[in-house]
Amino acid sequence: MGVSIKSIRKTLKKSNIKDELIEILKKIPLEAWQLIVNKEPEWQHLEPLRNKFPHGSFSVFMLAVGLNAYQLKGRAEITYWPQLYEVMKNYDSEPFVKALYEHLVEFYKTERLSAAKIKRLSRFLSSPLAEKLWNKFPQEISSMTTNIWYGLGNVMKQDLHKKTICFAMKCLGISLMMMNEYDFDFHGIPIPVDSRITKFTNSLGIDIGEKTLPIQNFWNSILSSLRPALPQINMIHLDSIIWQIAHHDTDELISYFNDLGIIDVGKRLSRLLQDNNSA
Repeated sequence: MGVSIKSIRKTLKKSNIKDELIEILKKIPLEAWQLIVNKEPEWQHLEPLRNKFPHGSFSVFMLAVGLNAYQLKGRAEITYWPQLYEVMKNYDSEPFVKALYEHLVEFYKTERLSAAKIKRLSRFLSSPLAEKLWNKFPQEISSMTTNIWYGLGNVMKQDLHKKTICFAMKCLGISLMMMNEYDFDFHGIPIPVDSRITKFTNSLGIDIGEKTLPIQNFWNSILSSLRPALPQINMIHLDSIIWQIAHHDTDELISYFNDLGIIDVGKRLSRLLQDNNSA
């Protein structure tokens, strides 16, 4: 059976959209990409806690709270990250993982699905992986990110592509950035797919659906195309920008990129979204 004209047109449209999106994202300079990460609520609210922890224990903390950043009581930037800061701002760092568990468990007792989240907290913080990372230096952690990803899936008994596993890895990477460690390899670690990532992906008009793996494969492909020109960026940067702009209208999108000093990127991206939503 031959390939239909409709199918060929659909494939060409998807390819053209993808190529244009890559060209737009290539125009974002590295310093702007880092500013985008710095806008993330987990950075904004938890970076002030950085000096309360030794190096490795801070990464363990960020992994733990990333694993439980699901089914929240409201928007994460309002009901999760600010509350975590309030709980942790008086934390006195202890040399044992158990002390962190005892501090965080009080927070999760008041969260939605509290029993499940406390169980996940206990599972991770009592694991050999958490113990292994606790006293590591940033450079040591950055050299083992892929092993941590596999280890995290094993500890939590979850598929490596699940949102909470991927998001916890994003939080790990952000913890390293907060410690001025940028030389880590996130190759292969996919974007955490939530409603915002799904919404923005489909707003491109590429008819990709809502299943996790096709969306992750699409953004992995985008990232692979960007890295020759921007080798320092990874999934963290891509997730951050999509998550922040997913709900923006045209004016908000242009204003967002204007604040970053790259208004032409906002105009081109807005035009791409408008063209494909009106097609």
